[in-house]
Amino acid sequence: MMVLIRLLLAALLAGSVSAVLAEDKVWKLLNQMNHTLETGNYQGTFVFMHDGKVETMKIVHGHSDYGVREKLVSLTGDAREVIRDRDLLTCIWPKDKLVVIETAPSKYGLPSFLPENLDDLVLRYRLVEAGSSRIAGFNCKLVRFDPLDAYRYGHELCIDTDSGMLLKSRTFDSEGESIESMMFTSFSMLGSVPDSMFKQSASLENYTWKIAGVGPAGGLQPDRAWQIRNLPPGFSLSSVTRRQTSVSKSPVQHIVLTDGLASVSIFISKVEDPRHFYEGAHNKGVISAYARDLNRHQITVIGEVPEGTVKSIGESVFYSSP
Repeated sequence: MMVLIRLLLAALLAGSVSAVLAEDKVWKLLNQMNHTLETGNYQGTFVFMHDGKVETMKIVHGHSDYGVREKLVSLTGDAREVIRDRDLLTCIWPKDKLVVIETAPSKYGLPSFLPENLDDLVLRYRLVEAGSSRIAGFNCKLVRFDPLDAYRYGHELCIDTDSGMLLKSRTFDSEGESIESMMFTSFSMLGSVPDSMFKQSASLENYTWKIAGVGPAGGLQPDRAWQIRNLPPGFSLSSVTRRQTSVSKSPVQHIVLTDGLASVSIFISKVEDPRHFYEGAHNKGVISAYARDLNRHQITVIGEVPEGTVKSIGESVFYSSP
């Protein structure tokens, strides 16, 4: 039904059958991209540009009936290695001889996005077919998501027309200026990925091992009295959890909002010492943060959205006491 509604809207806006068919072709390519990113077997090297820095990384990604496995290795700067085995991440820092094991987030891997619901995005972004390009020796189609308001960033993708692999992505602001980008310099699809490709590169003897955030939430029920008065247009509640952490005596409530592309996290925790409160807004690259004090609770909002969006959300958080 949503696909039909989207096509009808496109017909009204574009005024021609050819426009509808062209958009439908692009949406099929986006669906193919989602499928390849999550379930494909591939390897490659990409550059990640953000905050005035350029990082080069190697990735190996595999999928089987048992789930997703992935390995990321930094090729520039300090040595770093991250191995995902289904729902666990093993992060290795050779310089510090440190290994940290934690729960893998649902969206992990390439510094890009994986749309949750392609059909709903037409209400928040204008989909533009922006021509074609050639990346790492592959022909790719340029697709751009232009935001329809100031609450979110824009995104431009270059998708391989054969495999559906995302070969280049760019996040831009309201002026069209790039904030963050990723581009493969070499890439290949694989028939299968042997276990040896997911093993750590060096011996971990004499390393310090730490476990962070692994395991259930401890059976803590979220405090439903915490509410958000005015959500930015297009954003909706994705999840609410509450758990005990090692850095706080009080449980931390975690609320996730999404518009299908961008996600925003709200963290709420009680603070005993007022000297530990932080207030104000901060922006670094695509990440914006806003914090405030509300009845001795620290409200922190973080997301890959403009600063005004996290501030608007943070100011809307309130406690609805019985």
